[in-house]
Amino acid sequence: MRFEYLIGIRYLRARRRERFVSMIALISLAGVMIGTFALTVALSVMSGFQEDLRNRLLSFTPEITIERADGGVWDPAELQRKISGIKGITASAPYVSSQVLVVSSTPSGTPGYVEGGILRGVVARNNPVLTELQRTLERGDLESLDTEHRLTIVDQGQKRDVDLPGAIIGKSLAMELGIAIGDPIILISPASLSGAMGAPRLKRFIVTGYFRSGWFEFDSALVFVALKNGRALLADEPQFQTGLEFRLANMFDAPAIAKQIEQIAGPEFKVSEWTHTNAALFSALQLEKFVYFLVLLLIVLVAAFNIIATLVMVVMERRKEIAILRAMGARAGSIAAIFLCEGAALGIVGTLLGVGSGFAASWAIGAYHLIHLPPDLFMVSAVPVRLYPANFLAVAAAAIALCLAAALYPALHARSLSPVEVIRYE
Repeated sequence: MRFEYLIGIRYLRARRRERFVSMIALISLAGVMIGTFALTVALSVMSGFQEDLRNRLLSFTPEITIERADGGVWDPAELQRKISGIKGITASAPYVSSQVLVVSSTPSGTPGYVEGGILRGVVARNNPVLTELQRTLERGDLESLDTEHRLTIVDQGQKRDVDLPGAIIGKSLAMELGIAIGDPIILISPASLSGAMGAPRLKRFIVTGYFRSGWFEFDSALVFVALKNGRALLADEPQFQTGLEFRLANMFDAPAIAKQIEQIAGPEFKVSEWTHTNAALFSALQLEKFVYFLVLLLIVLVAAFNIIATLVMVVMERRKEIAILRAMGARAGSIAAIFLCEGAALGIVGTLLGVGSGFAASWAIGAYHLIHLPPDLFMVSAVPVRLYPANFLAVAAAAIALCLAAALYPALHARSLSPVEVIRYE
């Protein structure tokens, strides 16, 4: 081991008359440890929320969708066969989508509450794209969308039995409409109301289930019906969207695969992928995460200033020893290396303790759900945590770099000491 390292570590030990300096060194080390601990835990929690949000969003938003650029009606079967062979695509299915009015019914048969919603006509049975939706269902199942259900309704004061197709709606929407499982609802296409002639296009469904994703925008608006029933309601109106939706083996391959699909589909079709559709949301989350990193890094910066004060006092205390080392032939660079070694030792030990304890605390929070949240106010009942090695490495690198930068001034000051002047006067 080089003598610079041995002397640097020895200077951190406390002698009786230097215990104050060593105490400040311990405070600096504790500051680095607390800063890196807080930083790693905050980044782990932010990463957990970011991933949970992304997964919930993609539960109802496919990674890639295709629609006609002019909004016209088309048969997606042929294009689906061409695109399904692209490497990375695991599932595909057709869909229809449009804004609708959702109307509940009173026991007397008169209309009740009215809410705006978004109709999603999907393939109900064995749809590989809707696997995430199945997990969010609190009541019912997707197969009920393809089944006719017998129900007694009151129509113009007369009771009659009808067979109604099923619909699955968000739990928040069900609460706003005041309906439960087995109640009828009426879906009205607003586009048909704009026509000067003809009756509005509407269709009656029965609520066979509801889902709760934790995302209010979905839970308060989405209405899932079978694809054939959605097309029957919307007919050939140009305002509704019809297209294909795709699931990928790796969601982050969406931009590259979308470009391949554009080449196959041609300019007549519009291809959208989730990173572009939700770019503003995920950019805001990434910016917030970066701001947390910078703010909490200020704790380490404060500890770095303590390291500067500690090493400056060590230089003042060790002036004689530095002069003797220079007189014995030690180079100025070796003297600077001694104090850089001290700063690195404080930074590395503090960082290892902080990052290690932060990793343990983050793992415990995620594994045992130590921090609970009100499920009616948040999307989750416990704080989610995601342990990314890159986050811990970034924190460690930033903390050690700050500590080394803090040691530069004391090291340069010690390097510039003149051994002749020190020995002459001291």
